[in-house]
Amino acid sequence: MKLILLTIAVLLSAISCNKAQENSNDLPTEDQLVYGGDFSIMKKNEDLGGQYKSNGKAIEGFRLFKDNGYSWCRLRIFHTPDMEGPVCNNLKYTISLAQKASQYGFKIFLDFHYSDTWTDPGKQFTPAAWKNLDFAVLTDSVYQYTKNVMTAMKSAGVFPEMVQIGNEINNGMLWPHGKLWDNSGNARWDELTTLLKAGIRGVKDVHGGADIPIVIHAATGGNLVESDNFYSNMLQRGVNFDVIGLSYYPWWHGTFEDLEKNLQFLSNKYTQEISIVETAYFANGWYPEPSKDVLDVQPFPPTEQGQYDFLKALNTRLQNYPKVTSVYYWKPDGLEIPGSGIPYLGRSLFDRNGNAFKGISAWKTEN
Repeated sequence: MKLILLTIAVLLSAISCNKAQENSNDLPTEDQLVYGGDFSIMKKNEDLGGQYKSNGKAIEGFRLFKDNGYSWCRLRIFHTPDMEGPVCNNLKYTISLAQKASQYGFKIFLDFHYSDTWTDPGKQFTPAAWKNLDFAVLTDSVYQYTKNVMTAMKSAGVFPEMVQIGNEINNGMLWPHGKLWDNSGNARWDELTTLLKAGIRGVKDVHGGADIPIVIHAATGGNLVESDNFYSNMLQRGVNFDVIGLSYYPWWHGTFEDLEKNLQFLSNKYTQEISIVETAYFANGWYPEPSKDVLDVQPFPPTEQGQYDFLKALNTRLQNYPKVTSVYYWKPDGLEIPGSGIPYLGRSLFDRNGNAFKGISAWKTEN
C-alpha cells in the first residue's frame, strides 16, 4: 500500500512539474532578448585618449558593456568616408574595431550604409565612386562591394554573425536610383528591391555566408501602416531576409503603445524575427522640441534616472513579444573629446567626461 501511495505521489508531482513547465514556456523569460549597442565610434574615442569609467575607475569600453549585459556589437560601414570626426568607418577601421570587440566575446552585426557618410530616411547619398553609374552597373557594384567586404572580414577572423543591408531605408537607398518615392509620389519598389537583393547575394556568395541572418531596417518603430507596407513589398518582390529591423526613438516614432501595436501586428503577420536595431534616450536635461518632424512624446524626463527608466520600461514591454529577439542602443559610447570633431550627444550612456550613467545597467538581467 505504501508503495502504491508513493507511486501515485511521484506521478502527481511529475504531472504538476510538467504543467508548470508548459505554463512557463508560454511566458517570456528574462533571457529572451539579447542586448547590443552600436559601438562604431568607440575605437576612435579610445584612440584619441577618451576613457570610459565606472564609479570613477577607468575600464576598457567593451569590458564595461560586457559586464552590463551587452553581447552584440553593431558596426556601421561606409564606402569611402573622409575620416573626419565620426565619419571614420571604412573597412580597415571596421575590421580593427570588430577584432577588438571579438576579443571580449561580442558577436558582430555589420550595418552596410552604402554611402560615404550617414544614411537615414532623409538622406541616402550614393558613394562618390558610384555616382555616375547606370542602374545595372550600380547593382553589380553593390554585389561586388558587399562580397569584397565580407571576404575581407572573413580573412581577418571577424566574419559577421548578422548583416544589415542598408540603413533606415524606408524611403529607399542609393538615391536617386534607389529612391523609393519619385517626385510624383509613385513608389519605385522594383529598383529598391533589386539593389537589396544584390547586397544579399554579396553576403550569401561568400563561403559561410549562406547561414548569416539578413536584416532589413526601416525607421518605422511606431508606425504599423508604414511598416506593413514596406515589409510586405519586400516579400512580394522576393527579398529574402530573416529579421525585421526597426528604429524606435519616441520623439520621432511615437509612444510605447504605438510601438507595441506595431510589434503585435508584425509578430502576427510575418514569420521573420524582429529586432529594435536602434533606440536611445536623453540624459543631459535636453529634449527635442515638438515640430514638423518631432513628435510631442516624452515618456520620461531627459535625466539620468529618466534614461534608465526608459530603458527598463522598453525592455519590459519587448519581453511580451517572443518574435522580438534583440535590442540595440545607438551610440551608447559617446564622449566629449576636444578637437576630435565628434559631437557629444546627450543620448550617450556616459557623461561628457566618460562617467557611466545608471542607464548602462538597465538591461542587466539581475536588475
